[in-house]
Amino acid sequence: MTAILIATRHEASELLRRLSPVKREGIYHYRGTIAGKGAALFLTRPGVYAPQQVRRFLMLYRFDAVVHSGSCASLTAALTHLQPVIISTVTTPGEKNRIIGQSGVSGVSLRHLVTTDNAKADLREQTGADVLDMETYTIAGIMAEPEFAALPFSVIRVVDDLPGEESYLAKDMALRQLMSGTARTRPSVREILRFGIWDYFVLKLRRRRVAREIFRQVKTALASIPER
Repeated sequence: MTAILIATRHEASELLRRLSPVKREGIYHYRGTIAGKGAALFLTRPGVYAPQQVRRFLMLYRFDAVVHSGSCASLTAALTHLQPVIISTVTTPGEKNRIIGQSGVSGVSLRHLVTTDNAKADLREQTGADVLDMETYTIAGIMAEPEFAALPFSVIRVVDDLPGEESYLAKDMALRQLMSGTARTRPSVREILRFGIWDYFVLKLRRRRVAREIFRQVKTALASIPER
């Protein structure tokens, strides 16, 4: 069985269609079959809300490998929207690089959203990273711990926002705020009208495309993992 770690329900939405909710030893997660392989998925929440919960999840089963996925922001014009990237090294400002051990791009993680081009340019200058996310550094640290270090670990992200897309991120954050604190899967008609019909459906379509690409990449990764 392969462990899948993804931050948000939206990013994992295509995977969740194929998995069933499970609670074991107090840990809520999802189980099923993807690409003919047994899989268990845990939603870490943005920034890895509770690292100890991730550790407990990883100890629930005898996993063959761990795949971490989700979206990311490009810090360079060399990458394109929906491009999958394998992260080989990751850092966070003021800390040492963590080596994941694959051939790929370099990443930087912060536990808060970064939405302005100036802030992203500063991160690029400070770290030399190609992509930005909120979870990889923390998860790579967990996977380096003695209990999990022997497990094959890979990180594959899908590029969502690009340099110069501050307006898109501002609208996306406004939509997140609209839906925060509610169990609904979509706003009411009145809220959509107030937000802007065109912006709402463009954002939903873009999110869906990112989620579909995440699913494709995770499916491909799982298909290549030999079961022990």
